[in-house]
Amino acid sequence: AVVSTQSTGASSSSNWHRGRINGKAGFLPANGYLQKVNLESCPRVVVRQDFEGATSGQLKIYEGQVVTVVAKMDVQWWTVRSDSGKWGQVPAKFLKVMNGSTEGEVTVHTPIESPDIVISRPIPPPPLSRTQSQQVATPKADLSSVPRSSTIARSTGTPRSHTDKRRDMVRISSSLVEGVRRNGVKYQTSKEIVQTVLVKLTEEFPEWDLQLSGLCRALSQETDLQSNSVDSLKLEQLFEHLLALTEDEQQRGWSCKDDTEEISTMFGDLLGLLNNANPKVVIHVLQTLKYEPLLTLVQYYQLESRKTLKRQALQVLHESMLIQRDPICSILLTSRLPVQLAADIQANKVMSLLEQQCHVFCACLSYPNAMPRNHYDQLDEVFISCLLTAIEAEDAPHDPENRIPVMFLKCILSLNLHYQDLRSNKVCNVLKSRPHATVLSETLLVSFNRGENLTGYFPESKDGVRKIMLDLFGSPDTAELFFTNDVKVLIEVLHRNVIDRGEGDPDRVYYLRLLDLVISNTEYEDHTHYKDDILQLLIQVKDEDNSDRESKFEAARILKKHSILST
Repeated sequence: AVVSTQSTGASSSSNWHRGRINGKAGFLPANGYLQKVNLESCPRVVVRQDFEGATSGQLKIYEGQVVTVVAKMDVQWWTVRSDSGKWGQVPAKFLKVMNGSTEGEVTVHTPIESPDIVISRPIPPPPLSRTQSQQVATPKADLSSVPRSSTIARSTGTPRSHTDKRRDMVRISSSLVEGVRRNGVKYQTSKEIVQTVLVKLTEEFPEWDLQLSGLCRALSQETDLQSNSVDSLKLEQLFEHLLALTEDEQQRGWSCKDDTEEISTMFGDLLGLLNNANPKVVIHVLQTLKYEPLLTLVQYYQLESRKTLKRQALQVLHESMLIQRDPICSILLTSRLPVQLAADIQANKVMSLLEQQCHVFCACLSYPNAMPRNHYDQLDEVFISCLLTAIEAEDAPHDPENRIPVMFLKCILSLNLHYQDLRSNKVCNVLKSRPHATVLSETLLVSFNRGENLTGYFPESKDGVRKIMLDLFGSPDTAELFFTNDVKVLIEVLHRNVIDRGEGDPDRVYYLRLLDLVISNTEYEDHTHYKDDILQLLIQVKDEDNSDRESKFEAARILKKHSILST
């Protein structure tokens, strides 16, 4: 901390200075605690842009103002002094070193004439004078007759409203979390640390219960986004760096220097902030910048050729989607990213990058938003055929762990979610032309039996497995991709699920409809597997005395439609 001192008077001992810190005056020990600063040797800097200095200890500065750097608290925050004598912390990125000054560490000198002193270690309380000791021993006056509002008016000028007090509590709790977060601790962990300390203080000092309990409540309802926090300023810096890289056509075209490590570090810092910072701060920064950094990142991914950096760029995009699904998923879905990913998936053979490309592609398409019309033309039959061929291929040399079938199946399921009309469904149309799809059909049946949602990237995502099962058994041309034994297993699975679902469960209607399609579009009459059990189940559902009219109607319709069940 930096304090302004006055010359010692008769009331102070030779080892103590009278000084002022954060607006409060008092005695400060000199020996071993204070170090004088020569302001003339400190760097002078120009303010790049206005900084409000919203929290305690920060200094409000203006663009073009010249200030003196007294100390560098860390890389991000410097302590400065204005020409009017005010001092406080400001973000280093808001300052520009003037000509003639250096950007190295600030060297502190100790001339006798300097009025400013830097505190180098915690200060013990000063010794009490005889008068102060008597004042401490004097009983307190009885203030019970003084109205509370009068006391507040004398101390603060005007009574503070409940809203102002709550706002102060939020600001203070946010500052406490910010202080812990600056040490590299994750945001959520920082909140837990502050919460633990506040609870412990409440136990140790019950007389502070009202204030500490207020801070605890404010901490759980924290809404202060702290636009000047370390995380928000760092995010803005990284996004500016990303924009500069994207616009650097000369560097991309001629490879003037190897900046792989620099860019990789930038992406690593971005991922660290997305994983560790307050999600509300990240969202606030993106909203302020109108989500332009995401489109810049998409453009960078398209232009970059180095696979390691492409993978890191996709990781940043994926983490962004997890922080705020809407509108980020919509923005990425309507961008060029899905089409570019489809092209890269077909050409790429590096598994680490391929896995990330499939992951982001599926995340974009599984979010329940409409895909742009031109995407339907570019995510065409050639792309779908490429995926299906890779799924059915055996022992791909670049895939020793055989991860491609499930990865590419998820891509097909995510794309299939966007086809509502079976006649224009390109996935089904491509499958109709294939003689077999053994791996696809077996993998689908296993996932369906387990109730796995392979496209469940978000809570809003639809179940791609259940959707494609309806589509495939919606036509005899695609239903024949399943072997007879697979169809028999599916019938048993459907029978079990209808029994397990209770009245009014929408899943029961789904399983009844799929059962109808299986009986209609496969060669069920040749084997009539589980016929008696199915007949008994349908009659039971039809005759149930409950309000599940949809299931009762569906069961009655199937019985009427398929006479083979009752013969």
